[in-house]
Amino acid sequence: MDFDSIQNALQSLGASSDAPEAHGTLCGLLLDRVGIDVWLEHTLDELPDKGDVLAAEELSVLKQLFELSREQLNAEDLSFQLLLPDETKELSLRLSGLSSWCQGFLYGIGVSGGSKLENLDPQSQECLSDLLEISKLNHQEDSTEEAEAQFSDVSEHVRLSVLMLNESMNPLMPAPPLQ
Repeated sequence: MDFDSIQNALQSLGASSDAPEAHGTLCGLLLDRVGIDVWLEHTLDELPDKGDVLAAEELSVLKQLFELSREQLNAEDLSFQLLLPDETKELSLRLSGLSSWCQGFLYGIGVSGGSKLENLDPQSQECLSDLLEISKLNHQEDSTEEAEAQFSDVSEHVRLSVLMLNESMNPLMPAPPLQ
């Protein structure tokens, strides 16, 4: 999914969150296997009228993001990706996006998976703690080679943490033994 098309769709629909935060919220909610309506209720200030053709096009973009995110979170090839500004954008904007993504994720997981959070293993609890710290990132970082490498490492840590949390909260059922 194209970052700008998601950002534009959210703005057109009057969302109070940006694309990274909305995607983070979506992924947090998906850990509790919610439907698109729940995500839209947490993302849009109000749902558009059903007869609004332009809004229907924007909602179609968000539905594609929903489906792709759900597929990626559960893909065996670990293809899940965070929706963040691309590497052509300033580092400060990407850091802000990563922080916003983590804030949205923590919100989504908090409003939907509260009861499951109590039973998380220590490693998963540490992942949540890491995401909380990343949500507080300083956005005013100069773009240096070292800072870019650190951003890449932290982004990958967030991605893998989300996949691990998904597996922890929604373990795959083992395949039945062959007869």
